[in-house]
Order: sequence, then structure tokens, then C-alpha cells
Amino acid sequence: MANLPHLPAPGRIGAMAVRNRVVMSAMETMYGTPDGLASQRTRDCFAARARGGVGLITLGANGVDPQHPEAPGGLHLGADGAVGAHRAPEKGGAEHTPEVLDTLWRQEKR
Repeated sequence: MANLPHLPAPGRIGAMAVRNRVVMSAMETMYGTPDGLASQRTRDCFAARARGGVGLITLGANGVDPQHPEAPGGLHLGADGAVGAHRAPEKGGAEHTPEVLDTLWRQEKR
């Protein structure tokens, strides 16, 4: 960290405050349920990143329409029950709670 003194410092992205400048880029875990909801494995995966010190988690492509899923095991926001899983992982207490960004995806079958 000596070479990166600003990395552990709080920062801002527009109006969003982040607890540090460690960012997890968007990636697909494919740990979702067949219905496109977050499984316990999904929640555990992101909670582990939060406990490890990530200040901002960017989720991979998340479908907005359950009729057109992004991929098997992918997550979606097309149902009210899906929204809660996209909130910040809270395991480990508030000091480990990162900000979370979603990457929205809409695929139409052709």
C-alpha cells in the first residue's frame, strides 16, 4: 500500500461516497438460481469480497426481463423478489458494507 497511498482513502463517484478506492469490476459468477435470483452462494461470494475490503462492487450483466434471461445462472431484476439480492452484502457489519452497482442487460430472442 505504500506505493498506493490513496487506495484505502474514502472517495466519491458523483454523489456516491465509497469507503475506499478498491473496486471490483463487473464479472459473472453464474451462481444464480434457475429463476435468476441470487442464491446463498451468490450472497456469500459478494459478502466475502466486502469482508476482504472492496469498497465498490460492480455486478455483471443483470437481466431486466425474466422472459429473456442473460444466461443460465445469471441474475435479473425483472421481479420484485430479485431486488433485495442486489443490495449491498451486509455480513460482517457496517464497516464491511460496500456500494453496489448493477450492469443492466436486455436481450431479445431473435
